[in-house]
Amino acid sequence: MEVLRGTASLAKGVGSAALTGGPHFIGLKIGLVLLALAVILRMRRHLLVRLRGWGWRRLAISCGAAASLFYVVWILYLSGTMPSVTVAYNWNTAWLALDTFEGLTALLTAVFLFKNRTWAVLSATAFSTSLCIDALFDVTTAEQGPALVTAVLEAALVELPFAALSMVLAVKLLTSTTGPAARRLTDN
Repeated sequence: MEVLRGTASLAKGVGSAALTGGPHFIGLKIGLVLLALAVILRMRRHLLVRLRGWGWRRLAISCGAAASLFYVVWILYLSGTMPSVTVAYNWNTAWLALDTFEGLTALLTAVFLFKNRTWAVLSATAFSTSLCIDALFDVTTAEQGPALVTAVLEAALVELPFAALSMVLAVKLLTSTTGPAARRLTDN
């Protein structure tokens, strides 16, 4: 009976936290999108004239820098507003989806390598990245004690070594499929 009361009070607390924590996230995201649209619409002619002459590389660098700046602000905001404990719905589905993605990227890499396709570079990179994400979330969401030790060992002995090998494979494939002159990125 005591367990049920504790669970009910936890559910009540989580419900009230969701009501106070959720809407401002949505409002902030909508506000940021609207602000970006307003700036883009206000300066569209000036921006289009400047961006046309930049070339794809400079444009990509600018977008990367803008995204990085956005994420610095967003992470600082989240660090002060997100709860450290929450209830996650469909937790099993999320982990199954991530592991399914990892399996599919590994399979695609093998198939692309077998067929001698350059797409193996992308699938190997996706596999490596998903393993790093898996290791990060395994360790950061693990409960203190044996679960955390298991997560750290799995990350250190399985996921991160396979991620490193997959990235080495991707880099080796990338350098072997491009000639010396084609390795440099140009503005054309």
